[in-house]
Amino acid sequence: MNQTQIAMKKNFNPKMILIVVSLFTSSILFSQEKPFRIGVKIGFPNGVGGNIEYVLPLLGNKLSVSLDYTGLKADKYLEDDESAKLNYMEGGFNYYFTKEGKGFYGGVSYGSFKLKGESTGYYSDDETKGTGTGSFDFTNNSVNIKLGAKLGGLFYFRPEVGFAFSGFPKAIDMIITYPDGSTEIDSFIEEGDLPNVITSGLIFNIGFGFAF
Repeated sequence: MNQTQIAMKKNFNPKMILIVVSLFTSSILFSQEKPFRIGVKIGFPNGVGGNIEYVLPLLGNKLSVSLDYTGLKADKYLEDDESAKLNYMEGGFNYYFTKEGKGFYGGVSYGSFKLKGESTGYYSDDETKGTGTGSFDFTNNSVNIKLGAKLGGLFYFRPEVGFAFSGFPKAIDMIITYPDGSTEIDSFIEEGDLPNVITSGLIFNIGFGFAF
């Protein structure tokens, strides 16, 4: 081994290599300003739920991945003998048209809306059946397209509108079960109760949160 090789071996520092690799990786992942966002969305079909977004180091830092989640109990808006729970989850991608991770964007996503609950105190025309319990378990899955805008920096505001290719039905059935095992079908949501903007597939929400 000559003197040059000996000198190179002495100067080799694994920690320095690790630092250089870490800095290079960080420069790729965080090349755009404030790529992480966490906030709240209010609207339909989200109800009131959380949102997280991460701007990927792809396509000029204009592509992001987004996830929405809502888990709500609606008991306080119902009668004493009624209960309901709403769950909504949506995941997809947003593409920012002009700036890195901010301004106007278009998105495509897949959403799953679930509404489940029950109600007691149902009486049949046949009085011998006793008191029945009604239950409903509704699920609506859809591919969605959206247009929105992220406005602001550290604290941001986000209006968003879109369209679900699988719109909501105009009525949701409830199955009533009686003590003797017999069942009847009634409407939890009757036709005409939901506005046309919902049954047509319209999506709308307002979001706000923090970027870092």
